[in-house]
Amino acid sequence: MKELDPLAFTVELGQFYEKSKTAGTVSVTMKRMTTARLIKAEKVNKEMPKGGKAVIENKGSDDVKYPCIVRATFKKAKISTIVAPDDFDKFQNAYSTIIRAYMDTLKKKDRSKK
Repeated sequence: MKELDPLAFTVELGQFYEKSKTAGTVSVTMKRMTTARLIKAEKVNKEMPKGGKAVIENKGSDDVKYPCIVRATFKKAKISTIVAPDDFDKFQNAYSTIIRAYMDTLKKKDRSKK
């Protein structure tokens, strides 16, 4: 799985949707990064994801903003990114633009009359 920065992730996601026009599906998942996931990500990548230090320092506090991990798969290709809480609005705008641009490839559900 390729770990990308949020901007490169949206570009690559657009390419996934472009390829899926002919065949295949794209699935996207978003999860909140918990403290355990942040510690594991730090061990694997040798650096703490942006916004992760605040979560670990304020472990018991209720007003902590967590980073979000976003993963996408198309056929056998997988990409992911970690979005900091401060950058989430900007990422969400870019993501919604990508979704709207490729909304025309959705198929209408075939409903039979009963």
